Amino acid sequence: MPRRSLSVPPLGVVVAAAGGVVTMALVAWLFVRPSDAPALAPVNSEIGAPAAELAVVDGDTLRLGRQVVRLNGIAAPARGTDCGSVDCGAAAANALSALIAGHAVECRIEGHDPQGRPLGTCHASGVQLNEALVRDGWAHAIAAGLRQTEDDARKAGRGIWRNGV
Repeated sequence: MPRRSLSVPPLGVVVAAAGGVVTMALVAWLFVRPSDAPALAPVNSEIGAPAAELAVVDGDTLRLGRQVVRLNGIAAPARGTDCGSVDCGAAAANALSALIAGHAVECRIEGHDPQGRPLGTCHASGVQLNEALVRDGWAHAIAAGLRQTEDDARKAGRGIWRNGV
């Protein structure tokens, strides 16, 4: 029987095979590693964090540890929104910062926004943050139960209503 010699495959075949192996390893890694994506907190669950683990994202959004929570039933102005001589979005974020300063926050999750972030009613040191931001004029009421509170803030000229906006 004739003896066959082994030949080395062309370089292109070796590179393609190596690329396939690397791609498969990357895909496997993506499925087994821990994710930084916000997990959908179950509705009617509680999320809380001590003061040292809190951050204000904007006027109606908090980060509690690794979890981002939007305040349910309100809409604060975005940063850069002009209210006369004031950046209303930054002022709303500052107002939320003042409400939580030095306090732990507890949130009851009531649903999720279109991006999957939990929507919650949150408290810090006995103060309901959602209502307080509307009462102080730093957020619009989306929930029907807060509309009278917004009307009162508007009539009193508080927060974003200060300049008749």
